[in-house]
Amino acid sequence: MDLDPASLEGKTTREVLHELIEYVVKSEEEMDEKTTRSGDQTDLNIYICDNEGYEIGDLNQWVTHLAESDKVSGHAGNYVANHTFNEEVADDDISLVSITTPAKGREDEFVFVTNDGYLWVLTTIHSDWREKTIENFLKYLPCVERLYLSADNLEDLTERIRDSRISGFTAKYHAPNRERDATLTFSGAEPGDLRKAEETFDAKPTRIEFDQKNSPDTAIQGANTNKGRLTMRSVRDGSEPKAVETLLGLTEGYQELDRQSFSVELPPTHDNLENGFAVDGFTAVELTDPDRDDAEDLIAELKQNVLNGNQYRYGIRDSGRKVRVFDTEYSETFDVAVEGPNIILYARDTTTALSLRSFVRKVYDKLDSTYSLSKSQNPVAIK
Repeated sequence: MDLDPASLEGKTTREVLHELIEYVVKSEEEMDEKTTRSGDQTDLNIYICDNEGYEIGDLNQWVTHLAESDKVSGHAGNYVANHTFNEEVADDDISLVSITTPAKGREDEFVFVTNDGYLWVLTTIHSDWREKTIENFLKYLPCVERLYLSADNLEDLTERIRDSRISGFTAKYHAPNRERDATLTFSGAEPGDLRKAEETFDAKPTRIEFDQKNSPDTAIQGANTNKGRLTMRSVRDGSEPKAVETLLGLTEGYQELDRQSFSVELPPTHDNLENGFAVDGFTAVELTDPDRDDAEDLIAELKQNVLNGNQYRYGIRDSGRKVRVFDTEYSETFDVAVEGPNIILYARDTTTALSLRSFVRKVYDKLDSTYSLSKSQNPVAIK
């Protein structure tokens, strides 16, 4: 991108999206070429993050925190030491951020947008440099967390796109009781291919590509991933307004589905009574129905695959059936209980979606990709 911060001043989110979509507009001839999905082309990517404290204009403050805080990991410190950062504020909720990698002579640009409890980061840089720059920065920032969707919710999100079809996908399978891992990548997918992958291999989609029509030809090509990133790959010249509507619908849908899975709307609160106390509020995130009927020592599997490393401190409770977990990255506590092969996360009074989402993502990535995800909550009182 080569943006002037002044070009973003006074613009709505819709107008910012329209300006950035111009980077992926294609002519009719280019849209018809088979090379449209080439990995070398320019894509517009949007990272959607839960935002618990990042404000436009605060970039230097957070970079200093990552460089100097004793609570920050060595990886984060090294990352900050190897890059320089700059933020030019365009408006109260929009800024242009640059991350420079001196060793490579690169400067990459990103548009930051804060929006009703969320941080959006928009960029057109190539995937290799996204990972080395902005993805690491978002990973190390303690006040933000990229949203996350289960496989079912990712499919739900994609099915909401009007006039569209699934044109490709990546689906993965891994489970501790099986000797095989599988990653299936389909380009030019036919109707039913994703369902076949799920039924045959129990592989769950982590990325779904779509083609969207605009009377009558394919006008928009994009992709949704389960880790808080949307991609707009190609927009036929003249279809920019529809592409903006699609992106706005996808971001809103992504945020809605993530809230349904992780938002702690009823945290437990303690009230002291004359003869004891009452606990009001109950929120549980449930990982159920994996590709196995039982787990002999699921707590040990969690300790080995999820709770290992520096992010968590924990203690075993209830005769080995429950774990009290402290997330050092977010300074939050929650409980993890096991019921057969199922894993239940119980929010405590300090718990937010940040720590619940992070733990669930690690379970899917490091332990078992076959779990189903749901949330239950109730304003119960336990006396």
